[in-house]
Amino acid sequence: SLISKALRYKILKRDRFTCQACGARAPEVELEVDHIIPVSKGGIDDESNLRTVCKSCNRGKSNKL
Repeated sequence: SLISKALRYKILKRDRFTCQACGARAPEVELEVDHIIPVSKGGIDDESNLRTVCKSCNRGKSNKL
């Protein structure tokens, strides 16, 4: 699934440009927008299912809940 740039920015701003898993902040880390419930498990591209995570935390998660 592709998250629009506008929605991606909205999530980053809502989460104060801070990783919701480890607390790291931009610009010290590269941030990404991640699905809480993975698309492969039925998750959707809705604000309530998206969160900001750093690249390191997101890579460690894979498609786990």
